[in-house]
Amino acid sequence: MNGRVVLSLVGLGVIALAFFLIYEYPPYATDAFFLLVGWMVVNFALLYALRPRASSALTNSSTGTSPFPSQAPAGPPLSNGGSTMSSSVGFCIYCAAPVAPGTRACPACGHVLPQW
Repeated sequence: MNGRVVLSLVGLGVIALAFFLIYEYPPYATDAFFLLVGWMVVNFALLYALRPRASSALTNSSTGTSPFPSQAPAGPPLSNGGSTMSSSVGFCIYCAAPVAPGTRACPACGHVLPQW
């Protein structure tokens, strides 16, 4: 089972235990509150430690290509097709590639651009 799933399930158990202590044993409400806050801090630290990481094969690739789509070479702009609707932003809102006015789809990423 995934470690993050286990931490989430344990977190639900700690929350349930804290509420049980608060309602069933009111003299221990302060202790239950500090238990809950302490678990939240520990849980966030453990979730950060168990975060998914990119494999070393991906980070050591020497292909020379940028992981950012806006750095991809732009092809010729697509024609407007005679439509009066066009993109007037000047860049693709999905990948930030420069787009000529009147382009209906981004030449870099292929997304259809919104029409204003």
